[in-house]
Amino acid sequence: MSEIMKILVSDFDGVICDGLEEYFHSSRLVYQRIWGDYSGDWKTIKTQFEILRPVVETGWEMPLLLRALTWGEKTQNLLDNWLAIRDKIVKYLSLEGINVEKIAQALDEVRRQQIEEDLDKWLGLHQIYQPVLEKINSILNQGNRVYILTTKGGYFTRKIIERAGINIPDSAIIGKEAKRPKYESIREIIKREKVEATDICFIEDRLETLELVHQQPDLKEVKLYLALWGYNTEKTRERAKRLGYIRPLSLPELLSWDCRL
Repeated sequence: MSEIMKILVSDFDGVICDGLEEYFHSSRLVYQRIWGDYSGDWKTIKTQFEILRPVVETGWEMPLLLRALTWGEKTQNLLDNWLAIRDKIVKYLSLEGINVEKIAQALDEVRRQQIEEDLDKWLGLHQIYQPVLEKINSILNQGNRVYILTTKGGYFTRKIIERAGINIPDSAIIGKEAKRPKYESIREIIKREKVEATDICFIEDRLETLELVHQQPDLKEVKLYLALWGYNTEKTRERAKRLGYIRPLSLPELLSWDCRL
């Protein structure tokens, strides 16, 4: 008999929440703050940005992605070579006195400003995946634990899940302020909860993050799932299917799912 989950560990952006509207809106505000307005067609840039969201690992990359698009970088080239292009842009911008910390700070500032000025409007830019919400609340009602690991700030994540009706303690939201990779956070959860790696089910929409967890000798038994509804590409999904230790999970499968691998 397969083991039922004890602890669900979930990514946030792309797994629990679809925030594409907010990502673009806030990134555009950061772009305008740092580089001034763009005289081209923001509508076209938005379409490209949404296609390219799977390449983004952390929030500060999003305004950078807009910068690359306004410079005329092609969508396919960015899909294939984002990390190399990102690093080149970072190096170039450093000559202008613009660094990653400045971009990340600006993103936090524009988000906080929106929350202070019109919280409902900002929250309205986020859509919670209803089947995920139902599943999380079902897990909580059964007395199981849920943790959220995210590269978004914990403060912003808390605002969104409170509105959605997900009631977990602050300590169960591990955001970017933790300043550690997700596999380290999973290791910390195992220690905190006094459980085994086999008691953890981790849902994430970035295949690379799941692979990093599996590469840790003490975490090889963590049950790993790729959220097919998240920010990933068909190429990534096909690659995941070829890996025996990661199970692709679709949104329709989620409600009846009990973390069996």
